[in-house]
Amino acid sequence: MAPYSHNQSATPCPCSDVPGALPNTSSGSRPFGIHVTRMHGSGVVIAVTGAVDSTTVDALRAAALEEIAAGARRLVLDLSSLDFWNLNGMGAVAAAYRSATHVGASVALAGLSPTLEKRYRLTGMDKVVPLHRDVCAALAP
Repeated sequence: MAPYSHNQSATPCPCSDVPGALPNTSSGSRPFGIHVTRMHGSGVVIAVTGAVDSTTVDALRAAALEEIAAGARRLVLDLSSLDFWNLNGMGAVAAAYRSATHVGASVALAGLSPTLEKRYRLTGMDKVVPLHRDVCAALAP
């Protein structure tokens, strides 16, 4: 089972507090992990590490849907420590978006590497689920 942890935070901008909030400068693969940080108010940051593929996507989808069901109104997926994702990962983003829109919440992505950002933009999903350079930009009003 993938590592999955929670953290309560009262920090309005979590850039120094959220694992994975710094740009990916590593050239190697990291183990898959999910870390959830509940921000002051109804914001939630889900930091993802490693690869999102057919073996790990269910954990990401479950974490996102669980946070939306628990009352998150602003969900940010911090992907700055993501090494790989395929259409499975994009499907998890789409599922989170559908769930969020039903309850008046929003979903945004932050920190994709240039290569993964290019793939994301090619799908056209950036017109529906916005992409930001980092978590702080995604959480800004």
